[in-house]
This record gives sequence, C-alpha cells and structure tokens, in this order.
Amino acid sequence: MMDGAERGRVISATAINARGGIVAISAEPVSARPIRWGLVGLGKFASDAVMPAIARSGRAVVVACATRDPAKARAFAERFGVPRVHDTIDSLVRDDGIDAVFVATPNVHHVPVVLAAAAAKKHVFCEKPLAVDVASGQAAVRACRDAGVVLRLGLHLRCEPSLARIAEILRAGTIGAVRALSVERSAPLDERVPWRTDPAAGGSILYDVGIHLLDLVPRLVDSEIASVSALASPPPSGGLAAETITMLLRLKNGVQATARASREAPYTASDLVVIGTEGMLRTGPLRWVDEHNIAVITAAGLSEEAIPAADLYRAELEAFADDVGDGGTRLATGEDGLRLIAIADSVQRALR
Repeated sequence: MMDGAERGRVISATAINARGGIVAISAEPVSARPIRWGLVGLGKFASDAVMPAIARSGRAVVVACATRDPAKARAFAERFGVPRVHDTIDSLVRDDGIDAVFVATPNVHHVPVVLAAAAAKKHVFCEKPLAVDVASGQAAVRACRDAGVVLRLGLHLRCEPSLARIAEILRAGTIGAVRALSVERSAPLDERVPWRTDPAAGGSILYDVGIHLLDLVPRLVDSEIASVSALASPPPSGGLAAETITMLLRLKNGVQATARASREAPYTASDLVVIGTEGMLRTGPLRWVDEHNIAVITAAGLSEEAIPAADLYRAELEAFADDVGDGGTRLATGEDGLRLIAIADSVQRALR
C-alpha cells in the first residue's frame, strides 16, 4: 500500500485540462503558504475524505468550520482540531483568517454557499456539481467572476495520472481511430445517506458519480457530447433519486460511449475499455486499488503498463493552491461546471 506522501509525489506528474489536453501539475508549489480553509458541510465526506486529505497535505489547513447544526460543528472541530466554529455561513465567510471556502454540503446547498463566499471576496472550491440547475449555476459563476475570486470544482478524476496516460495513448493513434468506449464507476454503499435518495436535494447518482464520467469521456476522446440516452434504477416515476444509471452517449466525432454509475452494486470492476480501428485499450480496476493497469492490444501484440493510483483529494487541494497562486486552470472551472449541468439536464430529460 502507498502512503499519502508516496501518492502525493505521484500526482504531481500530469492531468487532463478542460479541453482534453495533457497539462502539468507541478511538483513544486506556486506558493509556499498553505491555503487557510473555511469548511462548510461537515458530513461523512468531510470527515472521511476532506480532513484526511488536508492532514496529508502541507499546503492546506482548516481554520474554521460551519454547518447547519452548531452542536455538530463544535463536535467536528473538537475531533479534528479546527480552531474556530461559526454558527452561520455568513459568519464563516467573513472570517478574516480564511483564504478560501470549501463547499462540502449536500448538492442543493452548493450555490448559496458559493454566493456568500464570493460576496465576502473568498476563493471557492465547490464539490461537484456546481449546481443542480443552469440558472443558479450561472449566478454562482457570475458572482465569483465579478468578485475576482477563484472558483474551482471537485472533479478529482482530472488529477488521475492513469487517465491522463490513456488520453495520451488515444491521441497518439496507438489503437487507430476510436470507435467506442465504455466506462463504469461505483460509489460505496455506505454513502447512501438520506439526502442522496432525495431528487430535490440533488441526490441522484448522476450528480455523484455520473457527472465525473460525463466530464471524463469527452476529454478522453477530444470531442463534445452530441446526444444522450439513459436508463435509471429506480426510474424517475418512483420519486426517488437514481441509484444506478446507464448513459449512452454519441460524441460529435462519431465515437459511441456507454457510461454506467452505481451506488447499489457491492462488486464492480470500475474499469474502462476503448475500441479503435487498429486495436483496443483495457484497464484493470480504476478505483479502490493502489495501481492502475493499462493494456493495449494491436497487431504488434500486447503491451502493458502500471501507473500508481493518485491521492486524488490531496491532489485537488494542491492544484487549487497553485491555481490561486498563478491563476492557472489545473482544476475544473465554473464554466466547466455549467457545461456539465447542461449535459446532466439532458440526461434527466432522457430519463423522463
């Protein structure tokens, strides 16, 4: 098993930018001073993912926190050694001791926190999705732009070196012209907290795992999504959020793609297969393992390579610090978030 430090060194290699190209994530920090975070939303994700990643990074520290339940906030602060607890979001964003706000609330509450942070001139890292409708997403992007603050989104697959390597292989024409792609990804069953079953809260697996795949596929094949079809379980008519969703995508360059996301399957491969006119590419598991294996089969035979898995949440924190430092776009921007909301809306229409 790799420890956090080993994974941190691995992720400094490459990432895929918003237009599909490979970009460097520097191993050397742009700014030496850690980002001082105000964390909003103190649920399981904050406890199990955000705080451990911050502990592994020398470039981030949580100095304040807030959630809707002040008692829960105080307990969280005591558990993780957070110096200041705020009873309201407005109080937290006005804290002069923070540089940026980390939005880890349920999906439907993302935009109000982003707007409050922008009004207080604080940079924002918002977990995906930016919003659950286009209009509120546009308001969030506009507020951050007008305030002159950085807005980045938590699409952590952009920091995975194995996916950057796959994009590189496909662009090199190693398997010829890409014709079809299939990808699947699962979420842990224990993430099925109450709000994730509520469509009104944006709890669908579409906004959890599916949106990662909608962001990934176009970047791998360097094209935009032209049309979508979709199936979900449970179906929308049942009034519950989707737990498993299968999307059939047609890209503008003619590539066919199938993307499946689930939060009700205890055993899935979480892998990727790409078929080209001169060969195919297949991965081993892309989740819950320390190493990702890429196999390419062509007329020349089989070639394989192994790439260590990244410490993705730490990678995001450090890429955010660099984006703040030099204005780069290593992470997904608000505009990327708007594009994904529009695609997700198309998926929802297809389901209905």
